[in-house]
Amino acid sequence: MANDISTLLKVAEMYYLDRMNQNDIAKIIGVSRPSISRMLEEAREKQIVKITIEAPFERNNALMTKLKEKFDLLEVIVVKSLGDYEFNLDNVGKASADYINGVLADDKLLGISWGRTVEKMVKYFPDHELKNVHVVQLTGSLGPNRTVMDGNELVFRLAQKLDGRHEFFNAPAFVNSRKLQEELLAQPQIDLNISLGRKIDVAFSGIGNIETTRNTLVSSGILDNRDLNDLLAEGAVGTMIGRAFDVEGKEIQYRNQFPISSGLDSLRLSPISIGAVCSKKRATATLGAINGKLINVLICDEEVGYELLNS
Repeated sequence: MANDISTLLKVAEMYYLDRMNQNDIAKIIGVSRPSISRMLEEAREKQIVKITIEAPFERNNALMTKLKEKFDLLEVIVVKSLGDYEFNLDNVGKASADYINGVLADDKLLGISWGRTVEKMVKYFPDHELKNVHVVQLTGSLGPNRTVMDGNELVFRLAQKLDGRHEFFNAPAFVNSRKLQEELLAQPQIDLNISLGRKIDVAFSGIGNIETTRNTLVSSGILDNRDLNDLLAEGAVGTMIGRAFDVEGKEIQYRNQFPISSGLDSLRLSPISIGAVCSKKRATATLGAINGKLINVLICDEEVGYELLNS
């Protein structure tokens, strides 16, 4: 039975403008949730609602196909470079939010780290109607000197958008002694995070390199030039979830910092492990993440994409 125009208009406004979910709308209107779904479909058929698609970023589909084939990845998304790091980072964040929004499902564990790329993804992630999604913090907190949003805040914000649960990592990202590292990792709450980190269904992390520019660990006061030089001498090319690795993806230990985080194996064990990155300076770090099976989904700008294609 057809519904009157005023009811269809009210339902459409609540859903599309007020961003209410269909269950809440059904309670207000006094009908079942499937009825709301049919009303929204009827509103589209009667052109009360007209949907247009405006891509927030452009993709380089030819480059995506070549990279996917070359590295045998589950998925590759390459956003067109705009000649400015900040714009490119913004679009990588949008593409990351869009991809995760598409692959996440009910009852899944989503693990994230910190950093500007993760911050951008969370910023652009839309409110999503899913059941029992659990967002897990994979690394400890950066502390008071950080220049980016910390992991616990990112986890909380993302869980809110998903109407799901969140699991804080109640510890510093790094400590200065192995003994303290071992003691903290043995704590029940931290051990729970580590255990959850090995069970995640979707992992998301930025890919950092070993230099001072735009380096979250450096800007947060955790690493200095001597630390970076030591890492380079050991063959490190990049970092993910606070852990350094070489071009084969093997972990490289820090000189005097001991990470409190899930291990790199948590990324390898995840059925979907996403690495997001921009700037050709991070291409070697990205290659290490691919070689080490730390990621099977790559989201990057054209600068990274072309460097990898020619590697």
